Order: sequence, then structure tokens, then C-alpha cells
Amino acid sequence: MDQVKLLQEKARIFHGILQQYAKKDDHASMVLGFMANLFDSIERGDIVPPMHDDYRWHFANTESPLFKYDDLGEAHAQYSHALEGWANKS
Repeated sequence: MDQVKLLQEKARIFHGILQQYAKKDDHASMVLGFMANLFDSIERGDIVPPMHDDYRWHFANTESPLFKYDDLGEAHAQYSHALEGWANKS
């Protein structure tokens, strides 16, 4: 699978989980708003890895209110690896 397709797949999964948490968590809703244009660009194929993950703190830092959601963190990790081009490295 090429990098753009892999990123689109991982972004769809991550986006869907983030949308679910955004329904009940204000911080998730805020971050979803920040990331909306990025998700749209990924879906259109405008983003080609590798690219820096500007939103990593919200999902990977223990100080973030979203860190407590294990499934969101795992989906973000897979998305971030695809975004930063690590998913295809051996």
C-alpha cells in the first residue's frame, strides 16, 4: 500500500474515534476542530508523508486530557506513524 493510501486509512480510523469522543469530551471536540482541515487534506490526497505531526501532544503526552483514552491513543499512534512516514520503514 502506498504512503498516501495508508495515511488515508489510518486517518479515517483515527478521525472516527476522535469524533466519538468529541461528542462527550470538550477537549476532544476542540482538537477535532483544530484538525478538521488536516483530515480534509488527507482525504483529498493532498498530504504526502513524511510530515510532522503537529497535534501529537494532545494524544501522546500524559498531561493531555485525552491521554486517558487508550483506543484513541493507539489510533493516533498508527495515524502518526503513517503521517511521519515511519509506517513503511523496516
